[in-house]
Amino acid sequence: MIRPAAYLLLAAACGCAGAPAPAPPAGERSRAPYVAAPAGRHGIDVRIDAGAARDLLAFLSQPQYRVDDAKRLEELPAVRLALQDSGRTAEVFERDLATAFEDEAGSAVFDFHSIRSARPRWEALLSALPAREADLARMSAERAAALLPADRPVRTSLQVFLTFGLAGLADHLVVTIPDGAEVMIVDLARALGDSANESVENQIERVARLIAGEAFRQAWRAYRTGSPNWTSRDTSLGLLEPLLQVTTELGPVALFHVDENFFPLSVWLKERLYDLRVFASSYACSSCRTRSTAEIRRLDFGQRVAGPGGAFLSDGIIQNLGLDAFRTALASGPKAFFVAYDQAQQKSRDLIPLSEVIRNRLKGSKLQVPRNPSGS
Repeated sequence: MIRPAAYLLLAAACGCAGAPAPAPPAGERSRAPYVAAPAGRHGIDVRIDAGAARDLLAFLSQPQYRVDDAKRLEELPAVRLALQDSGRTAEVFERDLATAFEDEAGSAVFDFHSIRSARPRWEALLSALPAREADLARMSAERAAALLPADRPVRTSLQVFLTFGLAGLADHLVVTIPDGAEVMIVDLARALGDSANESVENQIERVARLIAGEAFRQAWRAYRTGSPNWTSRDTSLGLLEPLLQVTTELGPVALFHVDENFFPLSVWLKERLYDLRVFASSYACSSCRTRSTAEIRRLDFGQRVAGPGGAFLSDGIIQNLGLDAFRTALASGPKAFFVAYDQAQQKSRDLIPLSEVIRNRLKGSKLQVPRNPSGS
């Protein structure tokens, strides 16, 4: 079972998430890399099932709580999997559903009271969704494919359930079902919590970006599994290899956690790279190496350092060398990724240099940047 990729929301990490994202000037194309056209002929299949969201909203629109209807909701795949993931019992789920019909919101694991209070908003979205489900799936798949290297096709499939009232604070879960496949469960209220004044079209695009991030994570993992540049050790990196590898694995995925209006990230996210620089420098201290190597393997290291820092590196490459150069770097492995950023930083004063301990490991290496790079 996999918990959601709960990276720090990169816009929040720079302190700018409290205000609406600034829209790009009229007529200017988005600089978000995931809106670009895919370079390869990848087969990413995304299937959307909004049944749980519709049925939960219909239940919450009734004038009073009905226990038999509540028990039927528990049979929905999205509800059953989310309940299983939460570790709570069906009794807790039914109690929180009943609480939604009370005048005052009480303490609840599954927050259905706020959904019932905002029914008109969710009714507008769900009434528009049936005609847009195919577009949502297509948009998610195309955005997921946009960052993948083009040298060989990747084929993956992702089942997505849309729902309400997940336990905890996450806007989605990724859970493993008995056949070994991973499915994604999206809490629409959490995913769209700050977009009440946006159009239905913009809300659908937000959900597409969230789904695309998970679809890309799975496709990017499948790509690395079949690549010698990723399955073979690079002894030239020495003790830095785990750090460079996890940063290159997580950084591209973390790009999907950023609203497209916050690109380029060099404007907002410089402090995240400072964290990565400080951590890399700890390898110069022999007494710190064992602790640093162990910390890299922890989930919260990816959330705090490798994901946000890797996103900054990724966008630095894309904005200055082009999307084709970025894809080439990903295909070539972790060392090439950092070499590409080093070359990008030499072109732009907006980018922060890598730490000396990393640059020393990259000496003499150069990435051949494709001619006529795209995405720049």
